[in-house]
Amino acid sequence: MPRMTIAYQVRRTGRRSKHISVRVHQDGSVRVGAPNWASAREIARVVQLHAEWIAERVAEARAVLPTYADGALHFYLGKRHPLAFARPAVGERDNIAFSGRRFVATTGDRSVDHVRELFRRWYRAQAHELIGESVARTLPNMPWVKGTPNWRLRRMRSQWGSCTADGDVTLNTQLAKAPVVLIDYVVLHEFAHLKHHDHGPHFERLMDRHMPDWRVRRRELNGLGPAILVE
Repeated sequence: MPRMTIAYQVRRTGRRSKHISVRVHQDGSVRVGAPNWASAREIARVVQLHAEWIAERVAEARAVLPTYADGALHFYLGKRHPLAFARPAVGERDNIAFSGRRFVATTGDRSVDHVRELFRRWYRAQAHELIGESVARTLPNMPWVKGTPNWRLRRMRSQWGSCTADGDVTLNTQLAKAPVVLIDYVVLHEFAHLKHHDHGPHFERLMDRHMPDWRVRRRELNGLGPAILVE
């Protein structure tokens, strides 16, 4: 049987690690976690052993990757809208705008990298506004938060938000692609960690008290995740 060609990156996991692991990310890239003792030959053997499964996961991931051609569909607030192009006027900066029915990329450069970067800037601006509104809306339901909470934005591949032990809350710019009710869930979830930093019973009871349907929202968001975390 011919060998399948699988492109992958290797990350060394230390001397105490015992196993070689393979992970297919949402952008279709393949990362192999390998102990320091594992040789390149042994890593390749493990990859080939799981090659068929890896290839299937890569194909699934690439099938939902967004494209940036005329008519390509992109998410905003849980719905997909087509992309159109317009040429900029003299002196006008390249930008993305949303008309309510479609995205319009005003640019003379239709390369994938350039249009993707325009979308990134636009989603970041929208996320800042939407999350700010969500924080203001849900703050009355967070009596454990004193004053206006601090938060920041970052583009993340695999999580919606995070909260450090020091109380630094980070939220994903990709949340602009999700419905408002799901943005509210993530905001409450992360700020709930200011009171309970784990996901134990106390955390769950807090979420139950302030958002009884949070588990339903979590399932919906996780189901939407593979389509909106990629770019």
